[in-house]
Amino acid sequence: MASYDCIVLYNAAYISKRADCEERHYPSYVTREDVAAVEQSLRIAGFNPHVLMVESCVKDLIETITDISPKFVFNLCEEIDENCEMEMYVAGLLELTGIPYTGSKPFALGLALNKFHVKQILRSAGIPTVRGYLQYPDQKCSIPRGMNFPLIVKPSREDASLGINSQSVCRSFGHLEKQVDYIHKAYEQAALVEEYMDGREFNISVLGYRNPEVLPISEIDFSGLPEGEPRIVSYRAKWDEESPLFSATIPICPARLSRRLENRIKDLAIRSYHCVGCRDYARIDMRTDSRGKLRVLEVNPNPDMSPSAGFAKAASTAGYSYSGMIQRICEEAMERVANASTAVYAF
Repeated sequence: MASYDCIVLYNAAYISKRADCEERHYPSYVTREDVAAVEQSLRIAGFNPHVLMVESCVKDLIETITDISPKFVFNLCEEIDENCEMEMYVAGLLELTGIPYTGSKPFALGLALNKFHVKQILRSAGIPTVRGYLQYPDQKCSIPRGMNFPLIVKPSREDASLGINSQSVCRSFGHLEKQVDYIHKAYEQAALVEEYMDGREFNISVLGYRNPEVLPISEIDFSGLPEGEPRIVSYRAKWDEESPLFSATIPICPARLSRRLENRIKDLAIRSYHCVGCRDYARIDMRTDSRGKLRVLEVNPNPDMSPSAGFAKAASTAGYSYSGMIQRICEEAMERVANASTAVYAF
């Protein structure tokens, strides 16, 4: 085998559409711009990477990783065989090898997939979140006392805006029942029902491990949305470049913020980052209500790292080149293991 000193690990892509599902399912965003970009960045940094696609966690994968014995693995795995829960298992495999790898540990990746549990943990730490509840399949649809319309319905264990569409914001009980039933049938999981906050939406990218840095804050501009379309980033708005919704939800970075609001957002972002156990990089989404009160929507410890994605744009606004951003992530991963080794041998 050639003399490689690092590995870029990513998952195979499948293009599919689930039964009864309005969103065409792009499990790994179909075009993996991030893979080639990370590989090129590592070469610029002087590394000789081996690009390795993962189809399943099997013996051959383990043997390949151990045969190369890389300095580190840049982990871009988001799912295996259309199952996003497998994301944490890949990280767990890397954890067991003892080889440095980028990104969050298995627990953080698995936790973040359960949006409701994340909200409970954040709230217990004093971090304000959107009020919500889980509606399970075969359970009579109901609304807890104190929650009022409009409400937004989404899958409880998906990412990349899957399950979020033009009908997700509900303004009547009949509409709510229909959308909850859609999530149950199309995604075969509990529906997460939350209060809909019709204010500003922010995406906050955080970079680093020991001293994480909040990159310039991005705000979604909803002003171009067609009349009657809810002010949300639906699946089509995020991924379907042919949809008018795609060009009508434009991220503005840096966002125009008062100093007070900017400091509040940064504080909540760092606290959320640590609370979930993120490391190296993550994106935290927040929104305000009609009175300007800020709430955390969710924490994404494995955001899209493509050059055209929001994280890279925020890093660029902060003065990082794309390769410089990737190099910092790799250096911190290697330093993390070096420090751990020093601590072990000191006893």
